[in-house]
Amino acid sequence: MNAIQVRSRPAGRKRVLDRSEGWWAYALLAPSLVLFSVFVFAPMLSTLVISLTSWNLLTPAQYVGLDNYKTMLGDTQLRTVILNTLQFTVFTVLAKIILGLGFAFMVWKIRPRFVTALLESILFFPVILPMSIVTMVWGILLNTDMGAVNGMLVSVGLGRIPWLSEAHWALRSIMLLDVWKGLGFFFIVFLVALRNVPRELYEAASIDGAGPMATFTRITLPAISPTTLFLSVIATIGSLQAFDQSYILTRGGPGDATKTIVYYLWQNAFQYLNMGYGTTIALLLFAFIMLVTLIQFWASKRWVSYD
Repeated sequence: MNAIQVRSRPAGRKRVLDRSEGWWAYALLAPSLVLFSVFVFAPMLSTLVISLTSWNLLTPAQYVGLDNYKTMLGDTQLRTVILNTLQFTVFTVLAKIILGLGFAFMVWKIRPRFVTALLESILFFPVILPMSIVTMVWGILLNTDMGAVNGMLVSVGLGRIPWLSEAHWALRSIMLLDVWKGLGFFFIVFLVALRNVPRELYEAASIDGAGPMATFTRITLPAISPTTLFLSVIATIGSLQAFDQSYILTRGGPGDATKTIVYYLWQNAFQYLNMGYGTTIALLLFAFIMLVTLIQFWASKRWVSYD
């Protein structure tokens, strides 16, 4: 009996310690849980509730059930907006990844430290500028003839391009602005990833007689594939939420040529004071972003290497 009692005491103390550690864990997590509940969970729940109402922010909300969702299904303008957003996202994400990797690979191959530091500063400088300021400057350049983009094209005989006044060019102009603004971040992240690839892998490939293309496709790309996944995910999420460029440069025009989902959401919620329908579009955007992100992670199992 004594032996059994002696053995049971440490087990009892362990249970007490485990319970005490559990309470300490909950106490330490409590501030984060409170902040998450107040700033994330509660707004999401309120968004779901508001999407079931008709509310103009000036009068009490009226419950309308699924009417906003039915309206969304038959909204032809929303289809155009979604198509614009998809075009914007596909182009900007691919351009940032391809150009960012290309510039990073070029700088990585350059040996003089002064040259690499200069190129890094030049390419990264647009990233630190506020999007609103950059967009306004681009608007001045694209709308002014003397000393601006249009003026320079005319001076070399290429004719004046209606960058922002025609639907064919307006969305492309905003795409170019977004790529120029965000390219430096992709460049820096890819450059760090390239510098962290083990040199031993390249030495082994050289001994085996692998050429530059084989080395790049068999060693470099697999080694930086986790970085590529990270950049593609954050770029996709950011592009699907684009707003500043369309709002400042074109106000969504001409027509609906540059309206994105977030711009259309803002327009319905705060310009037309149709908060119920605006929150319905917000939920659509949330679901779409989640679906695209899950697809990216699912597809990454086929091409991302963590070894």
